[in-house]
Amino acid sequence: MISSVLPSNYSPFNTFLFFSLFLVDVTSFHGEGAFASSTSSFTINATDNKDEAKALLNWKSTLDNHSQSLLSSWHGNNPCNFIGVTCFDHGAVTHLNLSNLGLRGTLDGLDFSHITNVVSLDLGNNSIYGLIPLSVGNLSKLNSLHLCGNELSEDIPPSIGMLESLHSLSLCANNLTGHIPSEIGWLNSLLELDFSRNALTGSIPASLGNLSSLINLYLWKNQLSGPIPTSLGRLGNLIEFCISHNNFSGSIPIEISNLRNLKILYLWQNGLSGPIPSEFGRLASLVELSLAENDLVGPIPLSLQNLSNLKILNLYSNHLSGSIPAWIGSLANLTLLGLGDNKFVGSLPFEFNRLTYLVKLDLYDNELEGELPEDVCLGRSLQYFSVFNNHFKGPIPTSLENCSTLLRLRLEGNQLTGNITEAFGVYPHLNYVDLSHNHLTGELSWKWEGCHNLTSLTISNNSISGEIPAIFGRMAKLQRLDLSLNNLGGEIPRELGNLSLLLELNLSNNALMGILPTEIGLLSHLTYLNLASNNLSGSIMVQLGSCQNLLRLNLSRNKFQRSIPFELGNAQFLEVLDLSHNMLTENIPGELRKLRKLEVLNISHNNLYGSIAHVFGDMSALTSIDVSYNDLEGPLPNVKAFIEAPFEAIQHNKGLCGNVVGLPKCNSSVSEKSICIRHINTRIIIVLIFSLLGFLFLSSTLTVLVIINHRQRRIIKRENNERANDLDFMRILSYDGKIFYDRIVEATRGFDSKYYVGEGAYGIVYKAKISEDQMVAVRQISSSREDGKIVDLIPFEREIQALRNIRHRNIVKFYGFCSHAQRCFLVYDYMERGSLRTILNDDERAIEFQWDKRVNVVRGVVDALSYMHHECSPPLIHRDLTSNNILLNSDYEAHVSDFGTARLLRPDSSNRTAIAGTIGYIAPELAYSIVPIEKCDVYSFGVIALEIIMGKHPGYHISRECSSSTQSESPIMLKDVLDHRLSPSRLCLRDAQNVVLIAKLAFTCLQADPWLRPTMGRVSRQLCVQKTKLFSFDAL
Repeated sequence: MISSVLPSNYSPFNTFLFFSLFLVDVTSFHGEGAFASSTSSFTINATDNKDEAKALLNWKSTLDNHSQSLLSSWHGNNPCNFIGVTCFDHGAVTHLNLSNLGLRGTLDGLDFSHITNVVSLDLGNNSIYGLIPLSVGNLSKLNSLHLCGNELSEDIPPSIGMLESLHSLSLCANNLTGHIPSEIGWLNSLLELDFSRNALTGSIPASLGNLSSLINLYLWKNQLSGPIPTSLGRLGNLIEFCISHNNFSGSIPIEISNLRNLKILYLWQNGLSGPIPSEFGRLASLVELSLAENDLVGPIPLSLQNLSNLKILNLYSNHLSGSIPAWIGSLANLTLLGLGDNKFVGSLPFEFNRLTYLVKLDLYDNELEGELPEDVCLGRSLQYFSVFNNHFKGPIPTSLENCSTLLRLRLEGNQLTGNITEAFGVYPHLNYVDLSHNHLTGELSWKWEGCHNLTSLTISNNSISGEIPAIFGRMAKLQRLDLSLNNLGGEIPRELGNLSLLLELNLSNNALMGILPTEIGLLSHLTYLNLASNNLSGSIMVQLGSCQNLLRLNLSRNKFQRSIPFELGNAQFLEVLDLSHNMLTENIPGELRKLRKLEVLNISHNNLYGSIAHVFGDMSALTSIDVSYNDLEGPLPNVKAFIEAPFEAIQHNKGLCGNVVGLPKCNSSVSEKSICIRHINTRIIIVLIFSLLGFLFLSSTLTVLVIINHRQRRIIKRENNERANDLDFMRILSYDGKIFYDRIVEATRGFDSKYYVGEGAYGIVYKAKISEDQMVAVRQISSSREDGKIVDLIPFEREIQALRNIRHRNIVKFYGFCSHAQRCFLVYDYMERGSLRTILNDDERAIEFQWDKRVNVVRGVVDALSYMHHECSPPLIHRDLTSNNILLNSDYEAHVSDFGTARLLRPDSSNRTAIAGTIGYIAPELAYSIVPIEKCDVYSFGVIALEIIMGKHPGYHISRECSSSTQSESPIMLKDVLDHRLSPSRLCLRDAQNVVLIAKLAFTCLQADPWLRPTMGRVSRQLCVQKTKLFSFDAL
């Protein structure tokens, strides 16, 4: 560079003279005259105008072909017509703005000596590479130089210091190296200096303190080092001072406190040490202060309470100590407070509750204790809340329940308590949650499904109980689910197989049982699966071999049986495999040799047998193995993991040998080949002996078998009949279908009319007594072809589809079905009291149907519909809900039935369908729409609710209450329409309150606009709320 040829004792004047001579020489080299005159009243002749055009066209020719095509307007002798070029009236080029065009080339071909009238030069956000030419110093009139966002490299030329008129100098986001030239300190008119995002080294020149007009100084994200110059304290006009992400060291100079106009001070991610200067309290205009990621020590200075305009205070990742001062609560404008990763102790001051504008609060990795601030989200603006790895106790702040703005929530590693079911709400924007390592209780709520943007949910190491909700399978964006180390029971929901983006699934250390759903094996993106320490049984599903991205698989400490599936060998990226402490048997499949990346293998404490040398002999990546407590035999594989394995990792096997202390040496008598030959000979002898014994036994028993054959058949037939008589209908599908069919036909005497119960919308219902204490209801659907007329079997199939996978106490229990050439029928639990309509139409039975029973029936219907709409995946709508389809058992408990028109609402389907339903119960919008939604069932429920409290179909009252045309009619009192068959004196205070609430909810459900009707979930919640105000019967 030029600076290297300057004498060591040069003065500023000598340097100026040097660059003047240099630039004259440069312009002479290009055949032009000296610098352009600075006189304002000059004229540009045509020749000068052509020279500017020539200089620009010459530079264009050095760019790549694509860039030249972008400058297609650059032709001719008038540069003022070129794209990106602006001229004064006299024709001189004054502005050159080619930013964001995608140009690629160097600046070497641009002759700056021919465009000396340029005032602003902007080539930002292109692909300009190479050096910044020294001749840029020719642009003596330049006010703005913007070369950000390119690929420029090497040193910043000192000649830039000659641009005395420069107001803005931006060289950010390039690959510039070397030191910042001290000549930059000559630019007395400079307002903005941006050298950020380069690879500059060395220290900040003290001469930058001479830039008295400077407003913005950006040197962040370089490799600058040394102390921060105290001379920068002279930049009295500075507003933004950003030198973060460098290697500055030493203490923060107190001279910075002289910058009274400073609004933004970023010194984060350096190596600064010592305390925070108390003099910073003088920076009254400061809005953003970030001193994070340094080595600062001591407490937070009291003087910072004077920074009343502060919105951002970042002090995280230092070594600050002491307690968090109460005066922080007086910084009412704070939106971001980062105090994490320090050594703060004590409780949070109560004044924290005053920070109602917080968007981000970080207190993680300290030694804080006490309770979290109750009103942390009182201002409904909190998005990031991180307090992990402290000693906080007590409940979750109540303001978090309705904090719908949350994006990330991290409370892990504390001692928080409370019921997780009640503490959290629905967060539409939330994407990350970690509540692990606390003392939370309760069950997993359906509300988490409402967090549609959730990608990570971790609630491990708490005391959560209950089952994993099936609706978790709807969290489509979930990538990580960790519910380990809790008290969860039940089975793993197969719906988790719908989480197509899932990367990590950890359900270990719970009490889960049952078989592993095959749907889990369809999670193609899964990299981590840990189901260890549960009570899972059955065989290991072969579908796990389809998880091509699986890196870690842990199924240890369960009750898995049978063999290791050979398909696991297809998980070619597997690094850790732990199948220990199960009941696995048979040989280790040879296909596992394809797991060439496997590093850790644990198959101990099983019943595996056979040789292992042929399986693991080529698995050189193995570093840790444990095959102990099996029946393995033969030589150990000749790989490092087995050779260096401790004896504890191979002990308690049948006949392993090798060069490991505690094992016998492998020799000719016990070699694998000899063992194989010996086993073959032994098997031959055993086969011969058993063949002979078998022949003798067969010949001696043949006669006996012929004699008892007939008796045996009669015994089998009798046993089958006995078993059919004692059928457990909870498992009826696992029995022989013919026995099931014959037993139903026998119990109904071929569907004799004396067993007739009634008719539903899609078939005739009979009752059948299966055993002394078991009665079932059988709905017969006519044969598929009867009297030459084809019968629609779609309702039959829909009812099976709807009922076989749902379980709810208020939905009729489905036992099984039979599809026969002559008859098709479905079997349900028998409801002794029949349908709701039957009871209401019978005066004697209606009088027995008292108010408390009617209220409970309404609750039962609500619970069933809420389950169908909100807990089934996908949601299930009934579409034909009537009082005839509400069945009551002996305790007047409601059960929804007749799902022949039910429909699953699938998100990937249009859900269009033919109109279904019963007149008087069908929603009005189905008259003009064929797309059913849950609100159709809500309307039908409203009709049924009124029917229950009125004792008859509401009919006229529906249209009267829902139509705007009847507003002029006199209102009808609720007491005038209640079922007159029940004495008002028997309506107790609690039942009166419930009846009023049911009536209100019913009319809300009957609104003509379906979107104004409440969801069944909301109706269910309102019915569960205990009213504080008691209603007297006179109020009715």
